[in-house]
Amino acid sequence: VKEVESGINLLRGLGLRGGGIKFVSCPTCGRTKIDLIGLANEVERRLSGVNKDITVAVMGCVVNGINEGKNATIGLAGTKNSYILFKNGQKIREIKEKDVFNEFKKELDLYKN
Repeated sequence: VKEVESGINLLRGLGLRGGGIKFVSCPTCGRTKIDLIGLANEVERRLSGVNKDITVAVMGCVVNGINEGKNATIGLAGTKNSYILFKNGQKIREIKEKDVFNEFKKELDLYKN
């Protein structure tokens, strides 16, 4: 099952198969003030089973993150104590750390294929 899942994700990443969520994240840098790997893993975990044809970005900072994630349908960029929620490269709002997953899910639920 994991091999099939990995194969499908590889084909999606190469643009050879559509459908489902495409997930992108930055590699981190000195501007990252959050646990980016932990956030990315948790967002990806919470997206399992979501059947939307979208791109989701999880970026480490707002300095470059929103611009680098501008092709994402929806994304998060970290700041020191909060996150910026963005859609299609545009800042939507700032979210407190404790609310990040609930607010992200609410925004994701608004998106219709």
